[in-house]
Amino acid sequence: MSTDNPFSRLSEAAPFTVTSTSVADGDPWAPAQLSGMFGMPGGKDLSPHLSWSGAPEGTKSFAVTIHDPDAPTGSGFWHWAVADIPADVTELAEGAGDDTGSGLPEGAFQLPNDARAPRFVGAAPPAGHGRHRYLVVVHALDVESIDVPVDGTPALLGFTMSTHTLGRATLTATARTPGEGEEIDPDEAVERVEVSRLVPASAEAVFAVLTDPRGHVDIDASGMLLDAEGGPVERPGDRFVVHMDREALGDFPLGKYDVEVVITKLVPNEEIAWTVEGRIRPHVRHVYGYRLEPTAEGGTLVTSYYDWSGLAEEWKRRLTFPVVPESALKATLGILERTVRRRAAA
Repeated sequence: MSTDNPFSRLSEAAPFTVTSTSVADGDPWAPAQLSGMFGMPGGKDLSPHLSWSGAPEGTKSFAVTIHDPDAPTGSGFWHWAVADIPADVTELAEGAGDDTGSGLPEGAFQLPNDARAPRFVGAAPPAGHGRHRYLVVVHALDVESIDVPVDGTPALLGFTMSTHTLGRATLTATARTPGEGEEIDPDEAVERVEVSRLVPASAEAVFAVLTDPRGHVDIDASGMLLDAEGGPVERPGDRFVVHMDREALGDFPLGKYDVEVVITKLVPNEEIAWTVEGRIRPHVRHVYGYRLEPTAEGGTLVTSYYDWSGLAEEWKRRLTFPVVPESALKATLGILERTVRRRAAA
């Protein structure tokens, strides 16, 4: 991996802030941002969620680009380029850069990437080529329209923007494909699983199930959750008790026992996350959660995730992760849709 930053050779621009729920600055892409089109295991070619703030005064539009300067091409590889994002827009949902640009604001458009597709294409670094960087940049521009053709290249967009750029917000993601017999550095391993499903119900209806302790029992796909005690959770730090039966999995002879679910994040009708405290000390501290994104058709895109990146090395050595496989998260989303529908009909 090179340390060269191609933006260092451009005119200075005011810095502002971009963050993402899909990836933290400096971390590896999640499987959702890898390329299934190019054969990456688990790749979904979903553009990342982006949220930005603090753009310079005078900003009249934004553009977003994602570029891999380490691709073995001599010119890197452009994964995504979006132009003419209105100045009052400060967020793009995960998956906004699909074939139709369905999640983009009115007026914005996608240019063909280096695979010549006007959409986001995920990371697919060649095996054995080392760690690649993916520079995610939000450009604040002094014009409402950058005036490049819709079939233009990202390089043409960059050249045209060079005299109109007021500010840049940047974060860097990474990816690496091990070569034959090569082990991946633990620091580069993806330690998060995400799956999504479109549920034909409002975010409020879905969130009502997820904040109800017995709702967790209703949507359980493992068979371990027998019952729950406690009222609906309302804020981080709230807790409820779940009665478990480990024999349903047959992996550890723990029998029946209780755990406490501790809410770690709660944004009404948008996101809920929690960890579990059981009889084993120290607590494992893996995190489960759901993100909700309402759609224009009245449904909700529900993303279920399981994250073990914050675990102590002791637990990473003792257990095989992910403890909860992707297939189980998918099954739970199907049961969630059924549960929401049944509660609405009750």
